[in-house]
Amino acid sequence: MKLIRKLVNYLKNRKRKKANEIRMKMIQENTLKLKEQKQSDIARWKNDTELYEDWNERTAILGSYVQPSAKVIEFGAGNMCLKSILPSSCEYTPSDIVKRSENTIVCDLNQPIAFDLSKYDTAVFSGVLEYVYDIDTVFKQIEPHVPHVILSYACSDVCNHNRLVHGWLSDYTKEEIRAIFSKYNYSVLNEQEWRQQTIFELRKK
Repeated sequence: MKLIRKLVNYLKNRKRKKANEIRMKMIQENTLKLKEQKQSDIARWKNDTELYEDWNERTAILGSYVQPSAKVIEFGAGNMCLKSILPSSCEYTPSDIVKRSENTIVCDLNQPIAFDLSKYDTAVFSGVLEYVYDIDTVFKQIEPHVPHVILSYACSDVCNHNRLVHGWLSDYTKEEIRAIFSKYNYSVLNEQEWRQQTIFELRKK
């Protein structure tokens, strides 16, 4: 009986491993197709199961840098966990590639930002800039309006994860990311690592 159970478990594990390999191959192929066409993965983000609870830990770290009474715009807001973390005096607006709530502003960061940024003094990007092709263009748009920026990014020279499997569309190194901050006159006030991702707090000079 023990031998039979071992054989059954082996076959189950082998089947599970094969299914996972097929899934990863499909994701990589989809990412390559998206990159070729310079498109965002809207189909993926329509699925709420793609929003993982353990990401809330990263959001909590970013939220700790937000000042009381800040007027916050969050890009890639997902489940809007940030709202519950902020000081009660803050004003919070979520934006995302799909409309997840009545108050969500629909915004694809691979397209021009089409709403008024002058209403906000703080922008938060939690786990979203990896899905943006041109981060320089994003900063060019927010720089005239938003003095305080808090973000995370899996720099390609720090994070050894398979970027295609994650669906990541950009591959900036830490030096390249820092060069963008400097180009748009942002100073790095704080920097820390979280699961091979780098969290930056920036302030306009």
